[in-house]
Amino acid sequence: NRFWGREMKRKIHVGKVIRLYFFSFLVFVMTSTVCNAQEWSRKGKSEFYAFGQSMGGDTTTGLGVTIELDDNIAGGLGIGTNLSDNFNLNTSLFYGSKDITGTVSAITLKGDTTLFGWDVNVDYNILKGRITPMITGGIGFIAFNGDWEGTADFQETDFSYNIGGGLRWDVTNNFLIKAIYKATWTKLEDTDEAIRFDGINLSIGYIF
Repeated sequence: NRFWGREMKRKIHVGKVIRLYFFSFLVFVMTSTVCNAQEWSRKGKSEFYAFGQSMGGDTTTGLGVTIELDDNIAGGLGIGTNLSDNFNLNTSLFYGSKDITGTVSAITLKGDTTLFGWDVNVDYNILKGRITPMITGGIGFIAFNGDWEGTADFQETDFSYNIGGGLRWDVTNNFLIKAIYKATWTKLEDTDEAIRFDGINLSIGYIF
């Protein structure tokens, strides 16, 4: 009984120490955040970032052919500058690939294409603090390079435009995270309507 009593006292003591350390750490983080928030301004700072982008598929028609592009994941790099605490001008390059299916009458062809894209965007950060909702919009192009079952190659470069919205978090003076829902439209040659690639864009960047 004395053993269990000593063991219980030891566990209670350890629990108190853990709670004390946790509380001290929490106070330190909150104090640091408040102090940083008072001093923080992103105006005039530049940033370099890497990102991953999910791009949903879409379907279009042209010349009697129905073309279906599957979902994919793209990755890229970008650089931007903060014109003010609210406005950010940035440009980015991305690369990915999509499986494609073409259907005409009763004939179905499978293929794939790479996507190489370039965007120039303006972000509007609604709040001046470290954590802020944001919206973005821009223009660019997407270059397609693919083939149909290894028989017919195709290459084209098409104008694109995009809009999005999400959240920006300047975690420290030099580290940022952005999570955005983004939709990009483009129109393939000889097709009747634009296609849309939409999904989540997650960026991790360095502020300098």
